[in-house]
Amino acid sequence: MDLFLLDFLGKPLWMWLLFLSLVVALLVFDLGVLNKDDHEIGIAESLKLSAMYITLGIAFSGFIYWSMG
Repeated sequence: MDLFLLDFLGKPLWMWLLFLSLVVALLVFDLGVLNKDDHEIGIAESLKLSAMYITLGIAFSGFIYWSMG
C-alpha cells in the first residue's frame, strides 16, 4: 500500500494512476460509445462534446486541488 503513496514527478502515484485511468476510460467512452456510427460531426455535437470534456477537466482539477489541500 505504501507504493501508492510514493512520489512520482512531485505527486503521489495514486494521482497519476487515477489520471491515466480517467484518460483511458474517456477514450473508450468516446470511441466505443459516442462514435459507433461513421458520420460527420456537426457544430452542435462538437460543442456539446467540447463542453463535456472541459467540464470533466475542470472537475478533475478541482478534485486534485481539494485533495492536495
